[in-house]
Amino acid sequence: MIAILTSPDSFSNNNEMDQIRKVIKREGEGIIHYEVKNFMDIGEALTRFKQCNVSAIVIVGGKALSSATFEYLIDKKPFGNIGIPISVLSGDEDRFISQSFGATADRAHKDLKHILLKHKSGTLLNHIVKAPLIKVEGVLHVGKLYGLYFCTGEIINQKSLFKRTLYRSGIKQLIQNYTTILSLLSKAYMKSKKSDDIDEMIRISRNQRGAVLGRYFMVLLSGLDWMFLGTKFPDRRKENSLNFISVENTKDAILNTGKKILKGSYGNNMVPGHTITEIEHARLVLNKNFVVDGCFYETDVSGELLITTSESLTFIHLH
Repeated sequence: MIAILTSPDSFSNNNEMDQIRKVIKREGEGIIHYEVKNFMDIGEALTRFKQCNVSAIVIVGGKALSSATFEYLIDKKPFGNIGIPISVLSGDEDRFISQSFGATADRAHKDLKHILLKHKSGTLLNHIVKAPLIKVEGVLHVGKLYGLYFCTGEIINQKSLFKRTLYRSGIKQLIQNYTTILSLLSKAYMKSKKSDDIDEMIRISRNQRGAVLGRYFMVLLSGLDWMFLGTKFPDRRKENSLNFISVENTKDAILNTGKKILKGSYGNNMVPGHTITEIEHARLVLNKNFVVDGCFYETDVSGELLITTSESLTFIHLH
C-alpha cells in the first residue's frame, strides 16, 4: 500500500486537483488517498495510513501541508522512531523541495503518475535519503514551521529562482542553469553596495556565539546536500547538523560565489566574504522576507528568528 495525502486548497487551479484524482483512480489498487479539509485532519490521516501498513507517503500540496505533516511526524511519531519514506510534491508554484528530490514536471499530477508507476514496478524505494529538518520560530501568522531549506538576503529578490521548473537532464538543463546563474549574479554584482542603514542589515548569531551584523547577498541554512541549481554543499561531518553559508553583499564576495555556483560545488576552502560551516542552531534578526522550502514568509513584529536543527526524516529521491 502507498498513501497519498492531498490538500485541495493548495491549488488555485481546480482542474489540477481533478487531474490528481484521475491519476489515483486510474492506478487503482494499493492506494489509500486522504484529502485534508483542515490541518486538524492530518493526525487522523496518518493514523489511518499506519493502520493500513503503508510503505510510503506522498504529500501533494502547498507549503502549509508539508510543514504541518513534518511537525506531526516529529512530535507524535505515528510510525515510531524509524519513520516512513516520504515524497513531497508541491502545489501551484512552490516546487523547490519536490525538485530537490528529483521531481521535474510542471504539474503535481504528472510527478504523481511517475511515482505510482515506480510503486507498481517495485522501484519507488530504490533511492531514499535521510535529511534533517529545520525548525523556524518567529514566523508571522505561523509561529513555527518545519522545512528543509532557509534562505534570506538580497538573493530572495530573484523570486523566479525558487519557483522555476527544472529540466531533468541534458543540454536544456545546462543552458537553463548557466543563464539563470549568470543573470542572477550580474544583477547582484551591479546592485551591490555598502550601506549603514540598519534596516538593510541582518544580525546573525551561530551556535550561541557573539552576534555579527552585516549586509548579505545570501544567508542560507539547509539540511539538504545542495543549495540550488545543483550546487553542492561541502560534505557534512555531523549527521544531524545544518549546512550554513553566508555571503556578504560586496562585489568580490558575489564574484567568488558565482565561480563556486558555476563550478557546481562549494568546497571547504576559505573564501573572502564567505562563512561556510555546520551549525545546530542560529538566531537571526532581520527586516527582510525569507524563504523556507521555496515559499516566502515574513518575521513577526520582533524581527527575530530562531532556527534549529530537528530530527531527520527519510525522503524518496526520484531518478
